[in-house]
Amino acid sequence: MQIKIEIDVRPDELRRFLGLPDVAGLQDDIVAFLRGKVGAASEFDATNFVKSNIEALRRNPAWQKVVARVKLAQTVDEVAAAALQTAATAPAAKTRTAPKKRSRRRRQKAGK
Repeated sequence: MQIKIEIDVRPDELRRFLGLPDVAGLQDDIVAFLRGKVGAASEFDATNFVKSNIEALRRNPAWQKVVARVKLAQTVDEVAAAALQTAATAPAAKTRTAPKKRSRRRRQKAGK
């Protein structure tokens, strides 16, 4: 047995029926506030902001660590590149290893 009930209700009627508060005015205020903030953000100039705060950024210890690590990485890369270039241009040295000497016992066993 199946029973289907169809109720045609508008959202505000259902909200009142369930006892929920009417937040339409609050929603309008929030939307107006957000529109104002987004409009103000479009006038924000990041370049001037950074220029005005660059000295404070340079004095920040965390920023100094980042800059030091970048400089160290650049130095390491330059040294590695120079070493690779030197290795590539230097003539390949042929190394020859002397044959290992057998111990007397091995020579005696090999002779038997």
